Amino acid sequence: MAEQLDDLNDDMKAAVGQETGRTTYEVTTQGSRTFARAVGYTAEKYYDEAAAKALGYTGLPAAPGFLGMPVFKPKGGGREETFENPFKRRLNGGTEVEPIEQVYGGDILQAVSRITSLELAAGRLGQMLIQSSESVYTRESDGVVVAKTRGTGISY
Repeated sequence: MAEQLDDLNDDMKAAVGQETGRTTYEVTTQGSRTFARAVGYTAEKYYDEAAAKALGYTGLPAAPGFLGMPVFKPKGGGREETFENPFKRRLNGGTEVEPIEQVYGGDILQAVSRITSLELAAGRLGQMLIQSSESVYTRESDGVVVAKTRGTGISY
């Protein structure tokens, strides 16, 4: 069991507002089609580029919520922690996606994430750390922000 904290430590307080990493995402047509199928989108525009272009799209549009897959770097490059978390168990407390511009198969996105808040809370299993964060996704080819995500992480 993690130690009981009276308050956030200085490293935790300093982490709020800091960039926690920059990640490159590839939006492939295969990934986009797979995501659309997995979540139940059946509109032809998500599967057939000619059908999408007939509707006025410039290419195969990614289904809402699909922002690609992070590019894996086997020699590091993962997200660096901005503070040492004393809680070892972690849960996803939810993610909200705010689409801003259409994403297309072939797009390369750069995501920058920041911790927006940290708070200690009491839970059924003991003390928890609630971490809120926001990521901004920018299309590499034109510098346009295409989406924002907001997420909550729960550590206990």
